[in-house]
Amino acid sequence: MTLKGTLNRHDMGAGGWILETDSGEKVALYGNVDGNLSGQRVVVDGDKVDAMGFGMVGSSAVQVKKVSAA
Repeated sequence: MTLKGTLNRHDMGAGGWILETDSGEKVALYGNVDGNLSGQRVVVDGDKVDAMGFGMVGSSAVQVKKVSAA
C-alpha cells in the first residue's frame, strides 16, 4: 500500500512515527523511518499490519518498506 501525508514524531511513552494522511487519519509506522523527514510531506510504501504501538496513536499501522519525500 502507498500512503501520502505528513510525517510526525510521537514522543509519548517509547515514542514512534505517525503519518497524518491527507484525509486526517493517523497511521502508526513500524520499521526504519528517516528522522530527517520529520514534519515533511512524505510517501510511505508498506504493508498494513494488525497492531497498535506503545503510543496508542492511530487507527491503523503500517510496516514500512520505504519512506521518501513527496
